[in-house]
Amino acid sequence: MEKKVLMPVLHYSPVLGGLENWTQHIAEGLCEEAEFFVITGKVKGQARQEVRNGVKIFRTSLFPLANLSHSSFLYILTALPFIFFRSLAIIKKEKINLLHCQGFLSSFLGFLLTRTTGVPYICTVQRLESNTWLKRQVYKKSAWCIGASNAVKDYFEKIGVKNISVIPNGIDLDKFQNLDRQKSREQLGLKDEFAVITVARLEKVKGVEFLLRAVEIFLPRRQAGNFQILIIGDGSERKNIENLVERLKLKDRVRLLGQLANEKVPAYLVAADCFVLPSLKEGFGIAILEAMAAGLPVVASRVGGILDIVQEGYNGLLAEPGNSEALAKAIEIIYSDRSLAQNLAQNAKTALNRYSWPSICSQAMEIYQQTLSK
Repeated sequence: MEKKVLMPVLHYSPVLGGLENWTQHIAEGLCEEAEFFVITGKVKGQARQEVRNGVKIFRTSLFPLANLSHSSFLYILTALPFIFFRSLAIIKKEKINLLHCQGFLSSFLGFLLTRTTGVPYICTVQRLESNTWLKRQVYKKSAWCIGASNAVKDYFEKIGVKNISVIPNGIDLDKFQNLDRQKSREQLGLKDEFAVITVARLEKVKGVEFLLRAVEIFLPRRQAGNFQILIIGDGSERKNIENLVERLKLKDRVRLLGQLANEKVPAYLVAADCFVLPSLKEGFGIAILEAMAAGLPVVASRVGGILDIVQEGYNGLLAEPGNSEALAKAIEIIYSDRSLAQNLAQNAKTALNRYSWPSICSQAMEIYQQTLSK
C-alpha cells in the first residue's frame, strides 16, 4: 500500500524545539518510503508552500510567528482552525491514509480529523501530560501512541492506551564530529575558567533558578574564582532569571546567551566542562544527549524521561528535582574529580548509537506499517 502521511502540527522547522526537531527528522528521514505532507502555522520569512528535503510543507494561520522559540496563546488559538481545515482539504485531495500527530494539540487535531475522514492517527508525546478527560479521549482513540521515554509510556498505560511504543528523540551525531574545543573556548572568551552549561527553555519547569542557587552554594565551598555559567535558551522566565542573578550577586559568573539555532549549539557545548539540566519535570531530555555527544559529564534531575538516559555514577550524576543543595554537591564532584568526570563522559558516548536518526526512523516506519496493515 502506498503510504501518504500528513502531519498537522502547530510548529515545524525553522521553529526551535525538541518535538519540532523530531517531526522534521521523521518526515525527512522517511520521505523515500512514504509521501509526507506537513500542515503548520505561518512563520515570518518562510514560504506559504514549499517542498523541502522531499517534504511538502503548507503554512497557514491568521498571522505569522515571529519568535522561533515562543508562541503566544493568541497565535496557537487562531492557528488551530486554519491547520484543521487545510489538513481536511489535503486529506481529501491527496487521499492521505495516515496522520502522524506531535504533542497534544496536534493529536487533538488528529482526533477531529479522524472523526471527520476516518483516516487513522498516531500520536507522539515527548513531555509528561496532565490526566484530563479530553487528553484521555484523544490518546485512547489514536491507532498508536509513541512515547519518548518510559515515563511517558507509564502515563499512557495509566490512562488506558492500548498500543504504545517507546521511541526516544534523536540526535545528529555527525554535528558533534571534528569540534574544536580550544577554538570554541577562545571564541567565548574562556581561558582557565571551569564552565558549566545548560540548554533549556527559560520556564519554571526547567528549574534554572535551582541551578543558580546551587552555584551560590558551591562557590564559597570551593572558592572557585574561575567559574562561569553559560545558559542557552529563552522564555517567559528570562526577566525573573536576570533578577535572581542580580540578587545572588552572580552577574560576573552568569552569561545568558539567549536562544541559539540548533546547528550552533554543539560548538558552545564542547567549550564547557560540565552540563546541568535541573528540570522539575522532563518527558525526555534531548539536551542531555547532545551534551553527552559533545563529551561532557552530565548532572541532571532524578525525574521523568531523564532516568532512561542517565544511570547514576555510570554516565552521569543525578540530583533530586528542586534541590539546590544536591545540585551543588553533584557539580562539586565533577569540579573536584576530573578523572571521574572523564569516565562519566566516556561511558555516556558509548551508548549514543541507539539515539541515531536512522534507528529512530526505522522504528517509526514499523509503526506506520502495523497501523496501515490493520
